[in-house]
Amino acid sequence: MITTPRPEFTEHDFRKATRSEPTKSCVRVARRGGWVEMRDDKVPFGSPEDHRLVFTAEEFDAYLTGERDRRTSGLCLEITRRDEDGLFVFRQRGRAGVELVFTEAEVAAFRDGVAKREFDAIAYAA
Repeated sequence: MITTPRPEFTEHDFRKATRSEPTKSCVRVARRGGWVEMRDDKVPFGSPEDHRLVFTAEEFDAYLTGERDRRTSGLCLEITRRDEDGLFVFRQRGRAGVELVFTEAEVAAFRDGVAKREFDAIAYAA
């Protein structure tokens, strides 16, 4: 159980996968102090629409391992594809409210970053 308060992340704390094109929008991930936040960088940072998915580092690390093993059922992050427009929705499992919506290319770049361990804790320590 995390006892440290959740840090206030700055825009600089968030990174995207290297597969993402520099000028294109993508999934952004920040991690520090035992916490992880995800955001959509199509939304201006800090605006009222800048919603975040928030996980403990332990939850997120379990998701990363599961994603690499192609075993994500029951983990903290749920990714579903909408039939009506083909976009992907990211939700925190078991917590209603915040949804982040991404294109297939954005999700592919994120998953490539997961496979290359770009969102692992060690990548943020450097």
